[in-house]
Amino acid sequence: MKEIVVMPTCKRPEFLALALEKLSAAPEEHPSDLNVHIYADTSADIASVEFVRDRYFPEATVYQWSKHTEAPSGTWNILRSIEAGFLHGADRVYLVEEDVMVRPNFFQWHRSIHDASAHDGTVLATCGRVEKRLERFFGEQYTNPGACLTRKLFEHLAPHINDDYFTRPAEYVVENFEPWIGMSILDDGLIRRVIKKAGGRSLTATEGVAVHQGFFYYNRLDRYMNHEPTIWGKIARLREIIAGIVPGERYATDFEPYV
Repeated sequence: MKEIVVMPTCKRPEFLALALEKLSAAPEEHPSDLNVHIYADTSADIASVEFVRDRYFPEATVYQWSKHTEAPSGTWNILRSIEAGFLHGADRVYLVEEDVMVRPNFFQWHRSIHDASAHDGTVLATCGRVEKRLERFFGEQYTNPGACLTRKLFEHLAPHINDDYFTRPAEYVVENFEPWIGMSILDDGLIRRVIKKAGGRSLTATEGVAVHQGFFYYNRLDRYMNHEPTIWGKIARLREIIAGIVPGERYATDFEPYV
C-alpha cells in the first residue's frame, strides 16, 4: 500500500511551517517513512517554502508548478496536487493543505476506516475534519482539510481535472452532474459531485483528526495582521494569532484552535 501526503501551498509559508511541524510529530510515523510532496503554486516564494521544509520536514520533496490556467481560489493547485500524488503511484493520497494541522491520531484513524471498509468498495474518501456547517445543510459530505482519497475515487475524478472545468467551473458542473442547489462548484464541491455520481461515500471523523487553521480575516483585521519581515517572525506571530482567534470572525463556525 503506497501512501503519499500532498500539501498544496501558495503564499503563506508560515502556515505551511506549522502544518509540517505537526506532520513531523505524528506518533507511530517516522518522517523518513512518510512520502510528503509539497506543491507550491506559481506565485509562491519558493525560497520561503524550501526554508520551512528544511526546518520542519527536511524529508519532504518540493515541487513548483509553472504558469497554468487560472481558477478560483486554490482549486487548480489542490486538484493538480491530488492528481500528482496518484500519478506518482499512490494507492491513497492524504490531502493536507498548507493551513491544516493534523492531530496525533490522523494516520491511524484514516487507515483504520479504509482497512475496515475495504470489502465494501463504496468508501472513496475519509475526511479528518468535522464540518458541522456542511453537515447541517447536506448531511455527511466530503471536505478537503485532512482528507484521504482512494485510487478508486481518483479514477472517477481524473477526467474532470481539466482546463474546461478550471476556466468555467459553474457551467462545467451543470453540464456534467445532476443539479445540487447550494453545493460549492470549487474543488471540494467537484469531489462531492464525483463521489455522488460514482455511487460512493465519504466518511467523516466523529471527532476531528485534523484542524483547518486558515481564516478569512488573517491579514485583514488589525489584530490578525502579520507584518513581521522575516519568516521566523511570521511563524512566531502566527502562533500568537491562532491562539487568540475569535470564532465568530472566521468563516467556519466550528473553528478549533490547535497550537
